[in-house]
Amino acid sequence: MVPIIEIPMPKLKYPLKCPYSMTPTRVVIHNTANDASAREEVSYMQRNLNLGGFHFAVDDKEIIQCSPLNRNTWNATDGNGKGNREGIAIEICYSKSGGEKFEKAQQNAAELTAKLLRDYGWGIGKVTCHSDYYAGKNCPHRTLSKEYGWQFFLNMVERYLVYSDEPAQGIFPKGKEVVGIYRVRTKHHGWLNEVVELTEYAGYENSPVTDVAIWVSKGKVRYRVHVLGGDWLPYVTGYALYDPVNGYAGNGKVIDAIEVYYETPDDIRPYQKAVYRVAPVGGTYYPWQKDTETTGGQDGYAGAFGKPIGKFQLTIE
Repeated sequence: MVPIIEIPMPKLKYPLKCPYSMTPTRVVIHNTANDASAREEVSYMQRNLNLGGFHFAVDDKEIIQCSPLNRNTWNATDGNGKGNREGIAIEICYSKSGGEKFEKAQQNAAELTAKLLRDYGWGIGKVTCHSDYYAGKNCPHRTLSKEYGWQFFLNMVERYLVYSDEPAQGIFPKGKEVVGIYRVRTKHHGWLNEVVELTEYAGYENSPVTDVAIWVSKGKVRYRVHVLGGDWLPYVTGYALYDPVNGYAGNGKVIDAIEVYYETPDDIRPYQKAVYRVAPVGGTYYPWQKDTETTGGQDGYAGAFGKPIGKFQLTIE
């Protein structure tokens, strides 16, 4: 998670910004509707004399906590209703123009939301948005738009609930500096559940794979697929739960080969590689492939042209 930095609310501003003691019961998601950073958003809110406030502002680089979680903020336009009096308000920055900064901010906000759910022992049903309390307010406007959608945001939160990198969760394999998570969509069963490293395989019996999504906990992964009877599709670097446009490799057609390359960040040495393999529908696994190497009998990709893929496995090592 990006750093959580506290910029405390000045006590003199409590009567305007966070006047009442609060026992939180929910999270309320907002979009700022401008392109200010989290620090700029907090600074403006804390210095003005308007009623209203929030608890967190989140951008692409950091999370700013600016109000105590045991005090309410006027954020949900519902008077003394549950949004204003019981909600932990999160503002997602850069929503006016959108783009890469907003997508990263939205991802960070989803991770923060999952942390709050864990901290308070809540389920996903405790995640609400501004418009749940005031229908006349289209907020969080970009999160709710057709470009993403509310369920898209909830999916990100749920992913962080299941696959947190906090040690207490015990989800990631011990001793692994980088963890790969992946999922596939099949011709007959749609998107299947995520797989962590080599705990399982991605696939479903004899159903040909049509799309692949890959995520790594650190660094970056670049991947593409070859479609049956066609050619290689463009490289992608996103992950389906975070990036609905560039978040998977595939176009709905059956895949017969996949190529993956892991870009090791500067603070990890020695270099690590994507190690992956596939099995054709109804067949046994082909040999492991490392990144796009072509030495030692490797092809630079996993698969065989003309033979639909039925299973996929990946690890970073």
